[in-house]
Amino acid sequence: MPEKEQRGEKLPHLEAWRRYRALTQRELASEAKVSRMTVIRAEAGEPVSLPHVRALAAALGITLEQLYHAPVRA
Repeated sequence: MPEKEQRGEKLPHLEAWRRYRALTQRELASEAKVSRMTVIRAEAGEPVSLPHVRALAAALGITLEQLYHAPVRA
């Protein structure tokens, strides 16, 4: 039986957004209702499930589209 294909999204700008919002990994995880390890793995470039991606974006107060781009500093 073939291995199940791993599904998920990579979030190359998650750490930048988290720092932009002045949150710790623990605070972001708590706000998004995901584990801190999910945040750590996502920031390390590992794929994250779409429901977790949505939760992280909501916790950061941004859209999914914004999450895939670096925050713009004014």
